[in-house]
Amino acid sequence: MLKQIVPKTSGGAVADRLARICKVLAVDTRVRMLEMLAQRQMCVGALARALAITPAAVSQHLRILRDAGAVVADKQGYFVHYRAAPDTLAAWGREAAAFFTAGQEKPVAGESGAAPTPAGHGEAAS
Repeated sequence: MLKQIVPKTSGGAVADRLARICKVLAVDTRVRMLEMLAQRQMCVGALARALAITPAAVSQHLRILRDAGAVVADKQGYFVHYRAAPDTLAAWGREAAAFFTAGQEKPVAGESGAAPTPAGHGEAAS
Protein backbone atom coordinates (compact mmCIF):
# COMPACT_ATOMS: atom_id res chain seq x y z
CA MET A 1 0.00 0.00 0.00
CA LEU A 2 1.44 3.38 -0.99
CA LYS A 3 1.53 6.14 1.59
CA GLN A 4 0.48 9.66 0.70
CA ILE A 5 3.34 11.28 -1.17
CA VAL A 6 4.34 14.47 0.61
CA PRO A 7 7.34 16.75 0.01
CA LYS A 8 10.43 16.25 2.21
CA THR A 9 13.82 17.85 2.08
CA SER A 10 16.46 15.13 2.56
CA GLY A 11 18.31 13.89 -0.54
CA GLY A 12 17.39 10.20 -0.32
CA ALA A 13 13.77 11.08 0.34
CA VAL A 14 13.60 13.00 -2.94
CA ALA A 15 14.56 9.94 -4.96
CA ASP A 16 12.16 7.74 -2.98
CA ARG A 17 9.29 10.20 -3.41
CA LEU A 18 9.87 10.61 -7.16
CA ALA A 19 10.03 6.84 -7.59
CA ARG A 20 6.70 6.47 -5.77
CA ILE A 21 5.12 9.22 -7.91
CA CYS A 22 6.34 7.42 -11.02
CA LYS A 23 4.86 4.13 -9.78
CA VAL A 24 1.47 5.78 -9.28
CA LEU A 25 1.58 7.33 -12.75
CA ALA A 26 3.11 4.28 -14.47
CA VAL A 27 -0.31 2.84 -15.34
CA ASP A 28 -2.04 4.58 -18.25
CA THR A 29 -5.49 3.91 -16.79
CA ARG A 30 -4.60 5.89 -13.66
CA VAL A 31 -3.26 8.76 -15.75
CA ARG A 32 -6.47 8.77 -17.82
CA MET A 33 -8.51 8.72 -14.60
CA LEU A 34 -6.60 11.72 -13.27
CA GLU A 35 -7.16 13.60 -16.53
CA MET A 36 -10.90 12.95 -16.30
CA LEU A 37 -11.10 13.77 -12.59
CA ALA A 38 -9.23 17.02 -13.15
CA GLN A 39 -12.09 18.08 -15.47
CA ARG A 40 -14.99 17.05 -13.19
CA GLN A 41 -15.80 14.80 -10.29
CA MET A 42 -17.09 11.34 -11.09
CA CYS A 43 -18.30 8.22 -9.29
CA VAL A 44 -16.91 4.70 -9.78
CA GLY A 45 -19.67 3.69 -12.18
CA ALA A 46 -19.15 6.70 -14.44
CA LEU A 47 -15.39 6.14 -14.48
CA ALA A 48 -15.89 2.45 -15.30
CA ARG A 49 -18.15 3.29 -18.25
CA ALA A 50 -15.85 6.03 -19.54
CA LEU A 51 -12.76 3.83 -19.30
CA ALA A 52 -14.49 0.60 -20.41
CA ILE A 53 -13.22 -1.32 -17.38
CA THR A 54 -14.98 -2.97 -14.45
CA PRO A 55 -16.02 -0.99 -11.36
CA ALA A 56 -13.76 -3.30 -9.32
CA ALA A 57 -10.75 -2.30 -11.44
CA VAL A 58 -11.69 1.38 -11.04
CA SER A 59 -11.88 0.93 -7.28
CA GLN A 60 -8.42 -0.63 -7.15
CA HIS A 61 -6.90 2.22 -9.16
CA LEU A 62 -8.73 4.80 -7.04
CA ARG A 63 -7.36 3.23 -3.85
CA ILE A 64 -3.81 3.74 -5.13
CA LEU A 65 -4.58 7.30 -6.23
CA ARG A 66 -6.26 8.07 -2.87
CA ASP A 67 -3.38 6.58 -0.87
CA ALA A 68 -0.95 8.77 -2.83
CA GLY A 69 -3.09 11.86 -2.21
CA ALA A 70 -3.81 12.39 -5.92
CA VAL A 71 -7.61 12.18 -5.60
CA VAL A 72 -10.15 13.22 -2.99
CA ALA A 73 -13.37 11.37 -2.21
CA ASP A 74 -16.63 13.21 -1.46
CA LYS A 75 -19.59 11.20 -0.15
CA GLN A 76 -22.83 12.41 -1.75
CA GLY A 77 -25.81 10.37 -0.60
CA TYR A 78 -25.29 6.75 -1.59
CA PHE A 79 -22.44 7.59 -3.96
CA VAL A 80 -18.83 8.60 -3.52
CA HIS A 81 -17.61 11.15 -6.06
CA TYR A 82 -13.93 11.51 -6.75
CA ARG A 83 -11.99 14.53 -7.95
CA ALA A 84 -8.34 15.22 -8.62
CA ALA A 85 -6.36 16.92 -5.86
CA PRO A 86 -4.89 19.88 -7.79
CA ASP A 87 -2.47 20.91 -5.02
CA THR A 88 -0.95 17.43 -4.90
CA LEU A 89 -0.66 17.18 -8.68
CA ALA A 90 0.90 20.65 -8.86
CA ALA A 91 3.45 19.67 -6.18
CA TRP A 92 4.27 16.49 -8.15
CA GLY A 93 4.77 18.61 -11.27
CA ARG A 94 7.14 20.97 -9.46
CA GLU A 95 9.15 18.06 -8.06
CA ALA A 96 9.39 16.34 -11.43
CA ALA A 97 10.39 19.61 -13.11
CA ALA A 98 13.06 20.24 -10.47
CA PHE A 99 14.40 16.71 -10.98
CA PHE A 100 14.52 16.92 -14.78
CA THR A 101 16.09 20.37 -14.82
CA ALA A 102 18.59 19.82 -11.98
CA GLY A 103 22.13 20.69 -12.97
CA GLN A 104 21.12 22.45 -16.13
CA GLU A 105 22.85 25.76 -16.61
CA LYS A 106 22.26 28.34 -19.23
CA PRO A 107 25.09 28.36 -21.79
CA VAL A 108 27.48 31.28 -21.58
CA ALA A 109 27.22 33.71 -24.51
CA GLY A 110 29.07 32.28 -27.50
CA GLU A 111 28.82 28.66 -26.30
CA SER A 112 26.61 26.23 -28.15
CA GLY A 113 26.05 24.01 -25.14
CA ALA A 114 27.53 21.03 -27.01
CA ALA A 115 30.36 19.08 -25.45
CA PRO A 116 33.76 19.95 -26.91
CA THR A 117 35.22 17.51 -29.43
CA PRO A 118 38.39 15.81 -28.12
CA ALA A 119 41.55 16.74 -30.01
CA GLY A 120 42.11 14.60 -33.07
CA HIS A 121 38.49 13.42 -33.22
CA GLY A 122 35.95 14.70 -35.67
CA GLU A 123 38.56 16.39 -37.83
CA ALA A 124 39.30 15.39 -41.41
CA ALA A 125 42.47 13.34 -41.85
CA SER A 126 45.18 15.05 -43.87
